[in-house]
Amino acid sequence: MTRLMKDSGVKWIGEIPINWQVKKVKHNFFRKKGKPNSENFDILTLARSGIKIRDISTGEGQIAADYSNYNPVAPGDILINPMDLVSGDNSNISEVCGVISPAYVNLQANKDTNPYFYNYYFKLQYWLGSFFTHGKGVSYENRWTLNDETIKNFPIVYPSKEEQEKIVQFLNEKLNRISKLIKDTQQSIEELKKYKETLITEVVTKGLDKNGEMKDSGIEWMGYIPVKWSVLKFGNVINIKSNLVNPNDFPNFQQVSPDDIEKDTAKLIKFKTVKESGVSSSNYYFYKGQILYSKIRPKLNKVVIAPFDGLCSADMYPIDTTENSEFIIYLMMSYYFKHQVSMITADRVKMPKINREELSNLIIVLPNRFEQNQIVSYLNDKLSGINIIINDKEKVIQELEQYKKSLIYEYVTGKKEV
Repeated sequence: MTRLMKDSGVKWIGEIPINWQVKKVKHNFFRKKGKPNSENFDILTLARSGIKIRDISTGEGQIAADYSNYNPVAPGDILINPMDLVSGDNSNISEVCGVISPAYVNLQANKDTNPYFYNYYFKLQYWLGSFFTHGKGVSYENRWTLNDETIKNFPIVYPSKEEQEKIVQFLNEKLNRISKLIKDTQQSIEELKKYKETLITEVVTKGLDKNGEMKDSGIEWMGYIPVKWSVLKFGNVINIKSNLVNPNDFPNFQQVSPDDIEKDTAKLIKFKTVKESGVSSSNYYFYKGQILYSKIRPKLNKVVIAPFDGLCSADMYPIDTTENSEFIIYLMMSYYFKHQVSMITADRVKMPKINREELSNLIIVLPNRFEQNQIVSYLNDKLSGINIIINDKEKVIQELEQYKKSLIYEYVTGKKEV
Protein backbone atom coordinates (compact mmCIF):
# COMPACT_ATOMS: atom_id res chain seq x y z
CA MET A 1 0.00 0.00 0.00
CA THR A 2 1.31 3.43 -0.94
CA ARG A 3 2.35 5.49 2.03
CA LEU A 4 0.29 8.67 2.55
CA MET A 5 2.49 11.78 2.40
CA LYS A 6 2.10 15.49 3.13
CA ASP A 7 4.06 18.64 2.41
CA SER A 8 6.52 19.24 5.25
CA GLY A 9 6.50 22.99 4.58
CA VAL A 10 10.31 22.81 4.52
CA LYS A 11 11.63 23.18 0.99
CA TRP A 12 14.72 21.01 1.29
CA ILE A 13 12.87 18.20 3.08
CA GLY A 14 9.89 18.04 0.74
CA GLU A 15 7.10 15.57 1.51
CA ILE A 16 7.08 13.53 4.71
CA PRO A 17 4.75 10.73 5.92
CA ILE A 18 1.38 12.04 7.03
CA ASN A 19 1.92 10.87 10.63
CA TRP A 20 5.30 12.64 10.98
CA GLN A 21 5.66 16.12 12.46
CA VAL A 22 7.96 19.03 11.78
CA LYS A 23 9.36 20.46 15.00
CA LYS A 24 12.34 22.58 16.01
CA VAL A 25 15.65 21.51 17.52
CA LYS A 26 14.76 23.20 20.82
CA HIS A 27 11.65 20.99 21.18
CA ASN A 28 13.68 17.77 21.32
CA PHE A 29 17.18 18.80 22.35
CA PHE A 30 18.86 20.65 25.18
CA ARG A 31 22.01 22.56 24.26
CA LYS A 32 24.55 21.69 26.93
CA LYS A 33 26.73 24.50 28.23
CA GLY A 34 28.63 23.62 31.35
CA LYS A 35 32.00 23.11 32.92
CA PRO A 36 33.78 19.88 33.85
CA ASN A 37 33.06 18.58 37.36
CA SER A 38 36.65 17.46 37.94
CA GLU A 39 40.17 18.11 36.72
CA ASN A 40 40.50 14.58 35.33
CA PHE A 41 38.85 14.50 31.95
CA ASP A 42 39.63 13.44 28.40
CA ILE A 43 39.93 16.13 25.76
CA LEU A 44 37.73 15.22 22.80
CA THR A 45 37.91 16.18 19.16
CA LEU A 46 35.20 16.11 16.50
CA ALA A 47 36.48 14.01 13.58
CA ARG A 48 34.61 12.81 10.50
CA SER A 49 35.12 9.26 11.70
CA GLY A 50 33.60 10.03 15.12
CA ILE A 51 34.31 11.73 18.43
CA LYS A 52 37.90 10.90 19.39
CA ILE A 53 39.88 11.22 22.60
CA ARG A 54 42.78 13.52 21.84
CA ASP A 55 46.35 12.85 22.97
CA ILE A 56 47.56 16.35 23.85
CA SER A 57 50.89 15.00 25.09
CA THR A 58 52.14 14.87 21.47
CA GLY A 59 51.94 18.67 21.25
CA GLU A 60 50.30 18.37 17.81
CA GLY A 61 47.47 20.69 16.81
CA GLN A 62 46.21 23.64 18.77
CA ILE A 63 46.80 23.41 22.51
CA ALA A 64 44.45 25.43 24.74
CA ALA A 65 45.93 27.35 27.67
CA ASP A 66 43.01 26.28 29.87
CA TYR A 67 40.49 23.44 29.47
CA SER A 68 38.39 24.36 32.51
CA ASN A 69 35.83 26.14 30.33
CA TYR A 70 35.44 23.19 27.97
CA ASN A 71 31.99 21.68 27.59
CA PRO A 72 31.32 18.25 29.18
CA VAL A 73 30.28 15.53 26.71
CA ALA A 74 28.46 12.28 27.51
CA PRO A 75 27.71 9.22 25.35
CA GLY A 76 24.73 9.99 23.11
CA ASP A 77 25.44 13.71 22.85
CA ILE A 78 25.44 15.07 19.31
CA LEU A 79 28.25 17.50 18.50
CA ILE A 80 27.77 19.93 15.62
CA ASN A 81 30.42 22.15 14.11
CA PRO A 82 28.62 25.47 13.49
CA MET A 83 31.77 27.15 12.12
CA ASP A 84 33.19 27.24 8.60
CA LEU A 85 30.15 25.54 7.06
CA VAL A 86 32.02 24.98 3.79
CA SER A 87 35.23 23.30 4.95
CA GLY A 88 34.19 22.40 8.50
CA ASP A 89 30.98 20.53 7.70
CA ASN A 90 30.84 17.87 10.36
CA SER A 91 28.63 16.49 13.09
CA ASN A 92 28.78 13.26 15.03
CA ILE A 93 27.46 11.41 18.05
CA SER A 94 29.69 10.71 21.02
CA GLU A 95 30.27 7.23 22.39
CA VAL A 96 32.66 8.47 25.11
CA CYS A 97 32.81 10.91 28.02
CA GLY A 98 35.09 13.94 28.02
CA VAL A 99 35.15 17.65 27.29
CA ILE A 100 35.25 19.56 24.03
CA SER A 101 35.76 23.14 22.93
CA PRO A 102 32.72 25.34 23.64
CA ALA A 103 32.92 26.41 20.00
CA TYR A 104 31.03 23.22 19.12
CA VAL A 105 27.28 22.83 19.66
CA ASN A 106 26.54 20.01 22.10
CA LEU A 107 22.96 18.68 21.88
CA GLN A 108 21.45 16.30 24.42
CA ALA A 109 18.29 14.51 23.26
CA ASN A 110 15.13 14.30 25.41
CA LYS A 111 13.45 11.01 26.30
CA ASP A 112 11.27 10.99 23.17
CA THR A 113 14.22 11.32 20.84
CA ASN A 114 16.69 8.78 19.49
CA PRO A 115 19.95 10.73 19.07
CA TYR A 116 21.27 8.25 16.52
CA PHE A 117 18.34 9.09 14.19
CA TYR A 118 19.19 12.78 14.43
CA ASN A 119 22.89 12.09 14.02
CA TYR A 120 21.91 10.97 10.51
CA TYR A 121 19.51 13.91 10.16
CA PHE A 122 22.10 16.57 11.03
CA LYS A 123 24.73 15.06 8.71
CA LEU A 124 22.10 15.27 5.97
CA GLN A 125 21.74 19.01 6.56
CA TYR A 126 25.39 19.56 5.67
CA TRP A 127 25.06 17.42 2.51
CA LEU A 128 21.87 19.19 1.40
CA GLY A 129 23.42 22.60 2.04
CA SER A 130 20.61 23.62 4.39
CA PHE A 131 22.98 24.44 7.26
CA PHE A 132 24.97 26.56 4.83
CA THR A 133 21.81 28.36 3.68
CA HIS A 134 21.07 29.32 7.29
CA GLY A 135 24.65 30.44 7.98
CA LYS A 136 25.76 34.00 8.57
CA GLY A 137 29.14 35.69 8.51
CA VAL A 138 31.56 38.01 6.79
CA SER A 139 31.97 35.82 3.71
CA TYR A 140 31.25 32.28 2.58
CA GLU A 141 34.92 31.39 2.86
CA ASN A 142 35.52 33.03 6.24
CA ARG A 143 33.65 31.92 9.39
CA TRP A 144 30.28 31.26 7.77
CA THR A 145 28.52 30.04 10.92
CA LEU A 146 25.24 28.98 12.49
CA ASN A 147 24.32 31.09 15.50
CA ASP A 148 22.64 29.85 18.65
CA GLU A 149 19.11 31.04 17.75
CA THR A 150 19.31 29.53 14.28
CA ILE A 151 20.24 26.15 15.68
CA LYS A 152 17.53 26.22 18.36
CA ASN A 153 14.87 27.01 15.76
CA PHE A 154 16.22 24.78 13.00
CA PRO A 155 13.42 22.50 11.67
CA ILE A 156 13.60 18.76 12.32
CA VAL A 157 11.31 15.97 11.18
CA TYR A 158 9.77 13.94 13.96
CA PRO A 159 8.55 10.38 13.48
CA SER A 160 7.55 8.40 16.58
CA LYS A 161 10.45 7.21 18.70
CA GLU A 162 9.60 3.62 17.75
CA GLU A 163 9.91 4.50 14.05
CA GLN A 164 13.13 6.47 14.70
CA GLU A 165 14.62 3.33 16.25
CA LYS A 166 13.51 1.11 13.35
CA ILE A 167 15.09 3.51 10.84
CA VAL A 168 18.32 3.68 12.83
CA GLN A 169 18.56 -0.12 13.02
CA PHE A 170 17.89 -0.45 9.28
CA LEU A 171 20.40 2.24 8.30
CA ASN A 172 23.07 0.93 10.68
CA GLU A 173 22.89 -2.55 9.16
CA LYS A 174 22.71 -1.32 5.57
CA LEU A 175 25.44 1.31 5.93
CA ASN A 176 27.77 -1.05 7.79
CA ARG A 177 27.65 -3.46 4.83
CA ILE A 178 28.38 -0.62 2.40
CA SER A 179 31.18 0.69 4.62
CA LYS A 180 32.77 -2.76 4.62
CA LEU A 181 32.65 -2.79 0.81
CA ILE A 182 34.29 0.64 0.78
CA LYS A 183 36.95 -0.49 3.25
CA ASP A 184 37.72 -3.62 1.22
CA THR A 185 37.93 -1.59 -2.00
CA GLN A 186 40.19 0.97 -0.33
CA GLN A 187 42.41 -1.84 0.92
CA SER A 188 42.75 -3.25 -2.60
CA ILE A 189 43.70 0.25 -3.85
CA GLU A 190 46.40 0.50 -1.19
CA GLU A 191 47.74 -2.90 -2.24
CA LEU A 192 47.88 -1.78 -5.87
CA LYS A 193 49.73 1.40 -4.84
CA LYS A 194 52.19 -0.71 -2.87
CA TYR A 195 52.69 -2.95 -5.90
CA LYS A 196 53.40 0.15 -8.02
CA GLU A 197 56.10 1.28 -5.58
CA THR A 198 57.62 -2.22 -5.53
CA LEU A 199 57.62 -2.40 -9.34
CA ILE A 200 59.19 1.07 -9.69
CA THR A 201 61.84 0.32 -7.07
CA GLU A 202 62.70 -3.03 -8.62
CA VAL A 203 63.09 -1.63 -12.13
CA VAL A 204 65.02 1.56 -11.27
CA THR A 205 67.51 -0.37 -9.13
CA LYS A 206 67.80 -3.75 -10.90
CA GLY A 207 66.91 -2.90 -14.52
CA LEU A 208 64.76 -4.86 -16.96
CA ASP A 209 67.16 -7.72 -17.75
CA LYS A 210 66.54 -10.31 -15.06
CA ASN A 211 69.46 -12.43 -16.33
CA GLY A 212 71.90 -9.53 -16.65
CA GLU A 213 75.25 -9.51 -14.85
CA MET A 214 75.11 -7.83 -11.43
CA LYS A 215 77.61 -6.28 -9.01
CA ASP A 216 77.61 -5.30 -5.37
CA SER A 217 76.56 -1.64 -5.12
CA GLY A 218 78.54 -1.25 -1.92
CA ILE A 219 75.41 0.10 -0.25
CA GLU A 220 73.93 -2.27 2.31
CA TRP A 221 70.29 -1.37 1.76
CA MET A 222 70.66 -1.29 -2.04
CA GLY A 223 72.31 -4.67 -2.56
CA TYR A 224 73.24 -5.75 -6.08
CA ILE A 225 72.77 -3.57 -9.17
CA PRO A 226 73.41 -4.15 -12.91
CA VAL A 227 77.13 -4.28 -13.57
CA LYS A 228 77.16 -1.27 -15.93
CA TRP A 229 75.15 1.02 -13.63
CA SER A 230 76.81 3.82 -11.64
CA VAL A 231 76.45 4.74 -7.96
CA LEU A 232 76.25 8.53 -7.65
CA LYS A 233 75.11 11.34 -5.45
CA PHE A 234 71.80 12.82 -6.59
CA GLY A 235 73.53 16.18 -6.94
CA ASN A 236 75.63 14.72 -9.79
CA VAL A 237 72.58 14.50 -12.07
CA ILE A 238 70.43 17.42 -10.91
CA ASN A 239 70.79 21.15 -10.48
CA ILE A 240 68.47 22.81 -7.93
CA LYS A 241 67.59 26.24 -9.33
CA SER A 242 67.28 29.53 -7.42
CA ASN A 243 65.22 31.87 -9.59
CA LEU A 244 63.40 33.77 -6.83
CA VAL A 245 61.07 36.46 -8.21
CA ASN A 246 58.38 38.84 -7.01
CA PRO A 247 55.01 37.19 -7.90
CA ASN A 248 53.42 40.64 -8.36
CA ASP A 249 55.47 40.93 -11.56
CA PHE A 250 53.78 37.78 -12.99
CA PRO A 251 50.05 38.08 -12.12
CA ASN A 252 48.87 35.89 -15.01
CA PHE A 253 51.44 33.11 -14.60
CA GLN A 254 50.28 29.74 -13.29
CA GLN A 255 51.40 29.21 -9.70
CA VAL A 256 52.05 25.80 -8.10
CA SER A 257 52.26 25.00 -4.38
CA PRO A 258 52.84 21.66 -2.59
CA ASP A 259 49.07 21.28 -2.05
CA ASP A 260 48.58 21.26 -5.82
CA ILE A 261 50.52 18.02 -6.24
CA GLU A 262 49.10 14.61 -5.33
CA LYS A 263 51.37 12.72 -2.98
CA ASP A 264 53.40 9.86 -4.39
CA THR A 265 51.81 9.91 -7.85
CA ALA A 266 53.72 12.69 -9.68
CA LYS A 267 50.35 14.26 -10.63
CA LEU A 268 49.56 17.98 -10.69
CA ILE A 269 45.93 18.00 -9.51
CA LYS A 270 45.18 21.74 -9.58
CA PHE A 271 46.74 25.17 -9.98
CA LYS A 272 45.76 28.82 -10.15
CA THR A 273 47.23 31.98 -11.57
CA VAL A 274 49.37 34.12 -9.27
CA LYS A 275 46.51 36.63 -9.14
CA GLU A 276 43.91 33.97 -8.23
CA SER A 277 46.09 32.35 -5.55
CA GLY A 278 46.86 35.71 -3.95
CA VAL A 279 50.50 34.86 -3.20
CA SER A 280 52.67 37.82 -2.27
CA SER A 281 55.91 36.33 -0.94
CA SER A 282 58.79 35.46 -3.25
CA ASN A 283 58.31 32.47 -5.57
CA TYR A 284 60.64 30.48 -7.80
CA TYR A 285 60.35 30.93 -11.56
CA PHE A 286 60.31 27.51 -13.25
CA TYR A 287 60.33 26.34 -16.85
CA LYS A 288 58.29 23.68 -18.61
CA GLY A 289 60.01 20.30 -18.24
CA GLN A 290 61.77 21.10 -14.97
CA ILE A 291 61.09 18.87 -11.98
CA LEU A 292 59.19 20.50 -9.09
CA TYR A 293 59.79 18.92 -5.68
CA SER A 294 58.25 19.90 -2.34
CA LYS A 295 60.94 20.34 0.30
CA ILE A 296 58.40 20.51 3.15
CA ARG A 297 56.97 17.24 4.47
CA PRO A 298 59.17 15.43 1.93
CA LYS A 299 57.88 12.02 3.03
CA LEU A 300 54.68 12.87 1.11
CA ASN A 301 56.92 12.81 -1.97
CA LYS A 302 55.17 15.58 -3.92
CA VAL A 303 57.07 15.73 -7.18
CA VAL A 304 55.99 16.46 -10.74
CA ILE A 305 57.37 17.47 -14.15
CA ALA A 306 56.26 21.06 -14.83
CA PRO A 307 53.77 21.08 -17.75
CA PHE A 308 54.26 24.83 -18.34
CA ASP A 309 56.42 27.83 -17.41
CA GLY A 310 55.23 29.32 -14.11
CA LEU A 311 55.97 30.18 -10.50
CA CYS A 312 56.15 27.82 -7.56
CA SER A 313 56.12 28.27 -3.81
CA ALA A 314 59.46 28.83 -2.12
CA ASP A 315 58.65 25.60 -0.26
CA MET A 316 59.50 23.78 -3.49
CA TYR A 317 62.63 23.25 -5.55
CA PRO A 318 62.68 23.67 -9.34
CA ILE A 319 65.18 21.08 -10.56
CA ASP A 320 67.05 20.69 -13.86
CA THR A 321 68.54 17.40 -14.96
CA THR A 322 70.66 16.28 -17.88
CA GLU A 323 69.12 12.79 -17.59
CA ASN A 324 65.69 11.54 -18.68
CA SER A 325 63.35 13.59 -16.46
CA GLU A 326 60.74 10.84 -16.34
CA PHE A 327 63.37 8.36 -15.16
CA ILE A 328 64.45 10.78 -12.44
CA ILE A 329 60.81 11.13 -11.35
CA TYR A 330 60.46 7.33 -11.13
CA LEU A 331 63.73 7.20 -9.23
CA MET A 332 62.33 9.77 -6.74
CA MET A 333 59.18 7.62 -6.36
CA SER A 334 61.18 4.52 -5.50
CA TYR A 335 61.35 3.09 -2.00
CA TYR A 336 65.08 3.57 -1.60
CA PHE A 337 64.93 7.30 -2.45
CA LYS A 338 62.05 7.91 -0.02
CA HIS A 339 63.80 5.78 2.61
CA GLN A 340 66.83 8.07 2.57
CA VAL A 341 64.60 11.16 2.84
CA SER A 342 62.75 9.59 5.78
CA MET A 343 66.01 8.86 7.59
CA ILE A 344 67.15 12.49 7.21
CA THR A 345 63.87 14.04 8.39
CA ALA A 346 62.90 11.43 11.01
CA ASP A 347 63.45 13.72 14.01
CA ARG A 348 61.90 16.81 12.40
CA VAL A 349 58.36 16.52 13.75
CA LYS A 350 56.51 19.83 13.40
CA MET A 351 57.52 20.95 9.89
CA PRO A 352 60.00 18.49 8.38
CA LYS A 353 62.07 19.87 5.51
CA ILE A 354 64.97 18.69 3.43
CA ASN A 355 67.54 21.27 2.41
CA ARG A 356 69.43 21.54 -0.89
CA GLU A 357 72.61 19.95 0.40
CA GLU A 358 70.78 17.00 1.95
CA LEU A 359 68.80 16.41 -1.24
CA SER A 360 71.93 16.60 -3.36
CA ASN A 361 73.77 14.11 -1.13
CA LEU A 362 71.20 11.32 -1.51
CA ILE A 363 72.64 8.20 -3.12
CA ILE A 364 71.20 6.96 -6.43
CA VAL A 365 72.05 4.32 -9.00
CA LEU A 366 71.91 5.23 -12.67
CA PRO A 367 71.86 3.34 -15.97
CA ASN A 368 72.88 4.89 -19.29
CA ARG A 369 70.44 7.09 -21.17
CA PHE A 370 69.34 4.31 -23.56
CA GLU A 371 68.41 2.06 -20.64
CA GLN A 372 66.69 4.96 -18.84
CA ASN A 373 64.49 5.41 -21.90
CA GLN A 374 63.66 1.68 -21.99
CA ILE A 375 62.74 1.69 -18.29
CA VAL A 376 60.54 4.77 -18.66
CA SER A 377 58.70 3.19 -21.60
CA TYR A 378 58.22 -0.06 -19.66
CA LEU A 379 56.96 1.67 -16.50
CA ASN A 380 54.66 4.04 -18.40
CA ASP A 381 52.99 1.04 -20.04
CA LYS A 382 52.76 -1.09 -16.88
CA LEU A 383 51.61 1.67 -14.56
CA SER A 384 48.96 3.03 -16.92
CA GLY A 385 47.10 -0.30 -16.66
CA ILE A 386 47.36 -0.29 -12.86
CA ASN A 387 46.25 3.34 -12.71
CA ILE A 388 43.13 2.51 -14.73
CA ILE A 389 42.20 -0.19 -12.22
CA ILE A 390 42.83 2.20 -9.29
CA ASN A 391 40.70 4.92 -10.92
CA ASP A 392 37.87 2.44 -11.49
CA LYS A 393 37.99 1.36 -7.86
CA GLU A 394 38.02 4.98 -6.66
CA LYS A 395 34.91 5.63 -8.76
CA VAL A 396 33.24 2.63 -7.09
CA ILE A 397 34.04 4.14 -3.68
CA GLN A 398 32.58 7.51 -4.74
CA GLU A 399 29.41 5.80 -5.95
CA LEU A 400 29.08 3.81 -2.73
CA GLU A 401 29.56 6.98 -0.65
CA GLN A 402 26.87 8.69 -2.69
CA TYR A 403 24.59 5.67 -2.26
CA LYS A 404 25.02 5.90 1.52
CA LYS A 405 23.92 9.54 1.45
CA SER A 406 20.91 8.79 -0.74
CA LEU A 407 19.82 5.99 1.62
CA ILE A 408 20.06 8.31 4.63
CA TYR A 409 18.06 11.00 2.81
CA GLU A 410 15.31 8.62 1.72
CA TYR A 411 14.76 6.96 5.10
CA VAL A 412 15.42 9.91 7.45
CA THR A 413 12.93 12.08 5.56
CA GLY A 414 10.41 9.24 5.24
CA LYS A 415 10.52 8.97 1.44
CA LYS A 416 11.01 5.24 1.97
CA GLU A 417 9.56 3.13 4.74
CA VAL A 418 11.38 0.47 6.75
